[in-house]
Amino acid sequence: MAEIVRRLRPGQYWRIKEHESWFSDMSEQGLHFYEIGTHFAKFKKGDRKRMDYRLELAKSKYISSEKIRLFEESGWDYIASDRNFHVFASPTDRKANEPPIDREEQITVANALFKKTLISFIFILFALAALFWLIGGLWFNDETPILILIEGHMFTTTLLYLLNIFHLISMAMGLLGIARIRRDMKEGNPDDRQKPWENFYRNNLITYVATLVLSLIAACIPIYQLLHLGTVTLPEEDPTLPFVRLAAIENAPHLERDVFMIDGEDWRNSYSENWSIVAPVQFKMKENFIEKKGQWSDPNNSYNPSISAEIFRLSFHSLVAPLVEDLITEHTFDDETELFTEREHDGFDRLLVRLSDRNKEFIFVKEQAVMYIDYSGEVEADVIIVKAAEKMMLLTES
Repeated sequence: MAEIVRRLRPGQYWRIKEHESWFSDMSEQGLHFYEIGTHFAKFKKGDRKRMDYRLELAKSKYISSEKIRLFEESGWDYIASDRNFHVFASPTDRKANEPPIDREEQITVANALFKKTLISFIFILFALAALFWLIGGLWFNDETPILILIEGHMFTTTLLYLLNIFHLISMAMGLLGIARIRRDMKEGNPDDRQKPWENFYRNNLITYVATLVLSLIAACIPIYQLLHLGTVTLPEEDPTLPFVRLAAIENAPHLERDVFMIDGEDWRNSYSENWSIVAPVQFKMKENFIEKKGQWSDPNNSYNPSISAEIFRLSFHSLVAPLVEDLITEHTFDDETELFTEREHDGFDRLLVRLSDRNKEFIFVKEQAVMYIDYSGEVEADVIIVKAAEKMMLLTES
């Protein structure tokens, strides 16, 4: 039994002359085309031969026995079909006549193929336009696109959308190619010249591999993110976590955790992790304290300090400045008059502070690490800044 060799088939089916050249060159290398599938063409390994190939546009894979007989009378053997063309071959030394291709029939087939491709093109174009509106809204609705990029939850959706844009471009090129074939047939100027296939085959191979790799990345990223997602109870002490803790700044033994348990986790004192390509280290945390009941000076339990944080270590320093701007946008409401102001501090590349009657907010920047802290309580801002500088070292030295 002859050895079977598979080669990735060019997706650009309208480039008929390049296909004919490809099959001929394969035969000269001892690989003789005999079957074509969705993604691969099959060749039987044998003796090197000089073969000529001709392709005829087809409405479907069906070919009549009458047509096969007509081609055989002209010296051409039927080889295979796919949904777009039939393939015939003849040894070069047989000196076969040009195959009896019906020009009017080919124009009809080209018209049908053009119409079918055009309908698909318009449908995909409208679908992508609708998705563009939807995806654009998700990216820019909160006016924090860099924060959305860094959190990474839209990465896969956007990547798949861009792959479909590429598919649409390829389809548009197909329309132009079919239109050119149809025009040449109508004008009675069929292109009889053999054309080199190497460039378009190489480009098709690169495109195929790149599409496959990007599709695998798009599929794997959500799985990897899911493995890193999850909210867990904040441990009482864990020096490896880059969090400024209430116990470290309040210095008040009359306080205890304000606990709210759901499914075994304390959601008022918890943290979650996330991962993305542009920010492989991400944390969100929150912690709430309340005065112990019954034995302390305030019978109303009115002092309830809290702290929350968003922490990022970025892959690229160029994202630091836009992330800071997005954090300011995210945490600023329309009715707020207080603004973040810059402060100088040796422990940070940038330090932004906003103080109000209700909260003390900070944005710390050190190299590629960014930390946002929102504190509500009576502790002075400088105490929090000192502790943040210590925790920032965990992000910049690891």
